[in-house]
Amino acid sequence: MASEPQFQVLNSLDRRIEVRMLGPGEEGEWDRFVRCSPSGTFFHLCAWQTVVEKILGHKSFRLVARDEHGITGVFPISWVRNRLFGDSLISLPLAVYGGICADDQDSYFSLLKAGGDLAKSLKVNYLEMRNLAEPFPSSLPGRDLYVTFSLDLAPGPEKLLRGLPSDTRYMVRKSQKAGLVWDEDLSRQEFYEIYARSVHRLGTPVFSKRLFGQLQSEFPKQCRLFGVRKGKTAIAGVLCFYFKDQVMPYYGASLAEFHKDSPNNFMYWSLIAQSCREGYRWFDFGRSKRGTGSFAFKSGWSMQMIDLPYRYCLVRTKQVPHLSAADSVFSLPVALWKRLPFSVTKVLGPQVIKWIPSV
Repeated sequence: MASEPQFQVLNSLDRRIEVRMLGPGEEGEWDRFVRCSPSGTFFHLCAWQTVVEKILGHKSFRLVARDEHGITGVFPISWVRNRLFGDSLISLPLAVYGGICADDQDSYFSLLKAGGDLAKSLKVNYLEMRNLAEPFPSSLPGRDLYVTFSLDLAPGPEKLLRGLPSDTRYMVRKSQKAGLVWDEDLSRQEFYEIYARSVHRLGTPVFSKRLFGQLQSEFPKQCRLFGVRKGKTAIAGVLCFYFKDQVMPYYGASLAEFHKDSPNNFMYWSLIAQSCREGYRWFDFGRSKRGTGSFAFKSGWSMQMIDLPYRYCLVRTKQVPHLSAADSVFSLPVALWKRLPFSVTKVLGPQVIKWIPSV
């Protein structure tokens, strides 16, 4: 294994910035910076990489920029080792947002150089940064594959409902008349069964049930599970993250046999209304790829659509990777996975998904 690089110290006329690995016991300082930084996301919190380590087994690197006043930027990176596709550094696995969290240009580019040096030292194919925004643009190549959707909750449920496109508003009203019930006590087992069936239908390997338990353990106050029932049957569920003044429905699914009742419309509208009542300001509907069913569904909720500027530091490869499950190279494996018995996919999925770099 290659040794880790020695990171640089940047000296300018009025400040000195040092980049190094996060030291033991400094996790609290890291998280305080992330919570205060405008570019900090839920996924930048230290515990996210703990989840990645325990569920996927990827080694973590936590790069920190400091000046005489304390932390000025952080860069969480995971080392994804893969014999089939080659090794890569990802910021961050399991996450839709990542990359560098820094509030000034010197810290940002010091961390970017340190990340590139780390990628070269480890001889990976590339370093991927899943940026939510790009406050300090670079010349790095990118792939503008995804968008994210955001809704300002300030107007309140009544105005937001009136502001929905007529088709979406109709589906919400229809779902409210279908006898569906919002459930704040959905069990993890019920959710996992719904989620596993949903991703199997899409041709995607399912995560281990341990992932959801680990998330609830690492983020006990920022992770909540909700569901939708028809009678006693759980027919939809969503695992949500809460960060600053935002709510993010992250893992969501419903049973196909109940789609006539529009459980997804019921679930997401119920969550929007509840989030308004609880005082949250932003509803982050998350990442989707243009041209997909998810993109079409989210586009019908009158939300702001934001391009996600993912960027790559290429090391041993000369081209930006195309390893998303939505890419054509995966069309045959997706079709074959759909044909496997559901019980088999629940056993194989948690092992297979570790080998997909885009996770």
